[in-house]
Amino acid sequence: MIVALVLIPAIFILVGGMVVMNYAMDRPLLSVPFLQVSEEEKSSETPETSEAKVNVTGIDSDATNRLKAANNEIEKLRNENVELTNEVKARQEEITDLIRERDRLVSELAAATTEEENSSDISSVYEEMSAKQAAAIMGELESPQVAELLKELSPKQQADILGRMNAQQAAVVTQLLQ
Repeated sequence: MIVALVLIPAIFILVGGMVVMNYAMDRPLLSVPFLQVSEEEKSSETPETSEAKVNVTGIDSDATNRLKAANNEIEKLRNENVELTNEVKARQEEITDLIRERDRLVSELAAATTEEENSSDISSVYEEMSAKQAAAIMGELESPQVAELLKELSPKQQADILGRMNAQQAAVVTQLLQ
């Protein structure tokens, strides 16, 4: 009874261990650990070739070299990925800055267009007035404002209005028109 409970499981464990170890060492299942080599074979083999054939770790050097090369390539690609990611971030910031600049310029253009339309509306009002009435109103305005209004009128209307204005103010406005 003891033989059946102890000895049989021990035999299975030993055989299983041998199978696992042979598999781990990448050897055939029924390999012979010590091979007898004849004297002729011993003399024909150089120590270098016998060392090359014995591989204690079970990993061949070619696979190790390929693994190192693959790891180097992976590291190189990771570094390249980091560089490209940084470049993309820089380009995104540049695009964001350009969009802000575009929006600012569009708003300035809209403001200038609105101002020009308002100025054009005012100048059309002065075009409808007589030169005497326009000169009286412009006499109360600042000279730079008068110059801006006169720039939008025809030369004939400018002459009529300047002729009816105060001579001193007309001289200042004329200098601003140049």
